[in-house]
Amino acid sequence: MERREEVLKRGKIWRRASPTDLSFTHEAWPFFHLSRLTSLYHQRMDAYLKPIGMDVPRWRVLNILVEHETTPISIIADLAVIRIPTMTKLIYRMEAENLITTQVSSRDGRVTEVCLTDKGRSAVEQVRAKAELIFQRAFHDIEDAEIDQFMQTMKKVFKNIY
Repeated sequence: MERREEVLKRGKIWRRASPTDLSFTHEAWPFFHLSRLTSLYHQRMDAYLKPIGMDVPRWRVLNILVEHETTPISIIADLAVIRIPTMTKLIYRMEAENLITTQVSSRDGRVTEVCLTDKGRSAVEQVRAKAELIFQRAFHDIEDAEIDQFMQTMKKVFKNIY
């Protein structure tokens, strides 16, 4: 209860954003806006990616692998916030499409490691070009400092929930 009282002391917006408060409104609920933003982003990205045979989950995997080279499926699932069984199915579909390869870890036979193929690297370039269009549309009138603050706030909220 102390935590709730501490949050409520921060100001009027917090009271309206608290689902148990009588003044609660969905417009004050940050997750309402995050959900809408995420859904709209997925719709727009899917529209751009479908013509090149890609989708948002594949984009997430490819992007993670560009930065993390050979990576266990469990780490990819964690970074993408996707359940391991779902990620495993996606990984094997992407392997069948020759975007990635898998191998059993030499350090731990229970771990399957994933890495990009040349076709996967090429796909990353195509997908990033499409993602750039969405990024430019979304942030064209937002200052760098605002984007930085937005990123810091999202990371903080994620850490709090995680």
